[in-house]
Amino acid sequence: MLHNQEFKVYIITTGDIMRFFVVEIIIGTMTYSLAMKVFHNVILASAGGWIGTETIKRLNAAVKIMLK
Repeated sequence: MLHNQEFKVYIITTGDIMRFFVVEIIIGTMTYSLAMKVFHNVILASAGGWIGTETIKRLNAAVKIMLK
């Protein structure tokens, strides 16, 4: 039995929801569409859409670290 009872509260702000919407849905769709035009293959276009969103997220994190 655990004697340490913790209650965690996670706060999701409107900015977090909008950031998710913009990065995952809008940018993901744009990179998928671009990859589809380049590769003419659904599997490669899906991978391109995923890689595009991950690249944007990691670049954003790197810029935040560099600006500190």
